[in-house]
Amino acid sequence: MSHEILVKTALKRREAFKKLDKHLETIKKTVRKLDPKAEIFIFGSVAEKKYNHSSDIDILIITRLHPANVHSELWKAGIRDPFEIHVHPPEKADFYKKRATLVRV
Repeated sequence: MSHEILVKTALKRREAFKKLDKHLETIKKTVRKLDPKAEIFIFGSVAEKKYNHSSDIDILIITRLHPANVHSELWKAGIRDPFEIHVHPPEKADFYKKRATLVRV
């Protein structure tokens, strides 16, 4: 049973990576409707080109919007696993800027 779940998850993630550009465009459009000034970045293993199909896709969204509002709208737009969405105001985003490779979406 657990093997089947792992295989199903890996296949689902592989599909997400195949359609990464489409998903990133969906994220960008959804977030920009909420906040045209929001900044959106990929970070982590995908940004560093060290990912595999078991990796998640880390997204940093810099905005003053409440994170729950952003997460809710992205969920409605179909953005789910393997995406890990991090929503922070500009003053807290420095943590990521200092410690991670950020690639603007």
